[in-house]
Amino acid sequence: MATVFTRSARLLPYLTGAAALGTAGTVYYTTRRPLLLDSTGNMPSKTLVFPKTMLFSQTLTVTSSEQINHDTKRITFRLPGGDNEISGVPAGAAVLTQHTPQGAWFPVLRPYTPISEAEARGEIQLIVKQYPNGKASTHIHSLAPGQTLQIRGPIPGYSYTASRESRDLLFVAGGAGITPIFSLAQRILNDTNDKTRIQLLWGVNGTRDIVLKNELEHLEKQFPDKLQLTYCVSGAEGRPEAASLGDKTRYKKGYVDKRVLQEVIARTQSLGDAKGTKVFVCGPPALENALTARGGVLAELDIEKKNIHKF
Repeated sequence: MATVFTRSARLLPYLTGAAALGTAGTVYYTTRRPLLLDSTGNMPSKTLVFPKTMLFSQTLTVTSSEQINHDTKRITFRLPGGDNEISGVPAGAAVLTQHTPQGAWFPVLRPYTPISEAEARGEIQLIVKQYPNGKASTHIHSLAPGQTLQIRGPIPGYSYTASRESRDLLFVAGGAGITPIFSLAQRILNDTNDKTRIQLLWGVNGTRDIVLKNELEHLEKQFPDKLQLTYCVSGAEGRPEAASLGDKTRYKKGYVDKRVLQEVIARTQSLGDAKGTKVFVCGPPALENALTARGGVLAELDIEKKNIHKF
């Protein structure tokens, strides 16, 4: 799911380049030499759907479109080669969706981070929140099984290196910004050799906006020593006078603020990866600015800008 404003701005060079290609017509990449990744037992060889370039788009077919709350859908696309193919989109990286509205001269492009793993066979899944007047999200929400969408990518993301030594990372998401956070967390947790522990803090308006709740809590149960979740609910349910949300360690009323961050950081023992990155952030402009701007909350907690990665 894309965090429309800040993330699109950071990816402007990719959007501009892809748009220039789109005006000449969308190219379906059928002439590439397959990149064989492995072949084990009787399993077919796997080939990457997305090459290491954004020059070419792929036409993917919708296999399911599931409404998971009032404004968000989980869209599953079938890869052209079926189970012989994987997307190969790295954890935390994005793809560009592309469509040209009727009567328009230029295509509409938006970045979305898949929630499916890079090695998932035959499909790629996106979580798409529909925004008022959002051309891309409205179009994607309108797609029914059997219809298609042009997708190109991947857009390079954070180059993550696993750790054989114990360490901690803080992941902070706001609303729709959960998708790259979820994607990277999933990759870390499923690597049995990676000793990284994750504190994941997700700010939402209401509990119905915790759209990946089941998936995250399944991972937390599966890896109790590697993942701890905290939700900050800032809407009506998060007001002081509202009914209890339940477990006070898991559910916090209000916004992602200094108090909550202090509590979460206090749970860590050795914060930071090999590059010195301690905090990964993805969310709407208000959240990102409050946390990462000069003199922001993270600076007050002695976390420097160089130790923060924004998706």
